[in-house]
This record gives sequence, structure tokens and C-alpha cells, in this order.
Amino acid sequence: MGWWHEAGLDTLIDETPRDWLAKAERPAAPILAESAAPAPAAPAVRAEPPRAAPPAAPSFPDDLAAFQTWLTTSEALAMPLAGRVAPMGDPASGLMVLVDLPEAGDPEAGRLLSGPEGALLDAMIGAMKRDRQSLYLSAMAPGRPTGGYIDKAAGALFNDLARHHVALARPRALLLMGEAPSRAFLNLGFVEARGRVHDVQLSGGATQAVATFHPRTLLQHPQQKRRAWEDLQLLMKLLG
Repeated sequence: MGWWHEAGLDTLIDETPRDWLAKAERPAAPILAESAAPAPAAPAVRAEPPRAAPPAAPSFPDDLAAFQTWLTTSEALAMPLAGRVAPMGDPASGLMVLVDLPEAGDPEAGRLLSGPEGALLDAMIGAMKRDRQSLYLSAMAPGRPTGGYIDKAAGALFNDLARHHVALARPRALLLMGEAPSRAFLNLGFVEARGRVHDVQLSGGATQAVATFHPRTLLQHPQQKRRAWEDLQLLMKLLG
């Protein structure tokens, strides 16, 4: 067979010559009586597997004091209780300051913006003749996620939390510090939102907001402090 293969023959045939180009006649299909013809099978219905219902969003208390307690104690939030930081200051002051989330050392210190970012914040509000007791400071997220990263689902929840929180506090003016608060309330990045007063519609009423830099951004880019001061001056005019 190896010799024939080397000669170019690679297919075994029989001894009888045949016409390879002739059309083959197909055998006729047997004719069945109509009564014997099988009925067509009904198409099989594939059962859809049951879909898991999406997790229900937690309901938020409608009282500010109860909501503050809920933020630090509720098991409905997938965040360790030990890592949460409560809002601070006076909700009746008329000015609410909102940041995105606590800094890395805030849970251990027990207050928001406890490190260098807080020292800069104190200097900024001091230039406004205020301190932390004459405003209401809160973070959108009640605690700091692992690595400081907020995924899309958690971000949507924290947006809802923040809007509910501001609606309960009812400040005369809202200072949005950084990208996430500006996006949540104005649907604009803070760079684009700066320089003007925004009307924010909330359940139960409206408030006015000013967007500016987060203190951590100013520590990284101190040349922007002049622009941040312009934002604070705009806020002071708004508060009268």
C-alpha cells in the first residue's frame, strides 16, 4: 500500500469499473397510508428557570434623628458597623457640607475629616467665620469601603441616601465638596458646576447648592485654593 501511495493512489476501489460521474438514483420513499402516518410531535416547551428577585432597596427613616441613628446601626447596609462615621455639627445651622466618604483614619478617630483633609476644611470654614459646630457635615457613604472604592451599585445607594439625608436636614445652602456629591445632586462634575448657584429639587422642598473642591484635591493641587476661596465667597453671599 505504501508503494501505491507513493504512486499517487490514495483511495481503495473495487475491481469492477464504474461511472463516477453518473447521477445516483435515490430509492423511492415508501408510501404510507394516511391513517398510519404519525402525527407531528408538538414542539417541546422549555421551562424558564425561575429568576431571582432583585434585592429590595432598604427603606429609610423619615425623621432626621432616626435616620442618623440608622446610618450607624442598620444591618441593611453592607458595611461594617465599626467602619462607620456619624454626621457631625448642627443640622439647624442652615449650611450642610457634603463629602463622598470618610477618610481612612476617620473610623478610628470617630469623626469625619480627622486628618490633614480635616485641618484644611477647618481653615476653609474658619475663613468663613464658622467652625464645625456652626454647620452640618456628612458623607454620602456612612463608612469607608475596603480600598476606598465604591462600585456602581453601592454608588447608586449612597446617592439615594444623600438625597434623602439632605431632604430631611433641609439646609438653606448645600456645599458639595468633590466629584461624587456634585454628580449626585447636579448631574455635573464639580469643575463644570463651580462658579454658580444651583437649585436642587428634593422631596418635600428645594435647596440651593454650590460645588467646590474636596480638601483632599486641594492638598494634591494647592494652586486651586484660590478657586476654592471663590466658591466659598459665593456660598457666603448665598447665606447672607
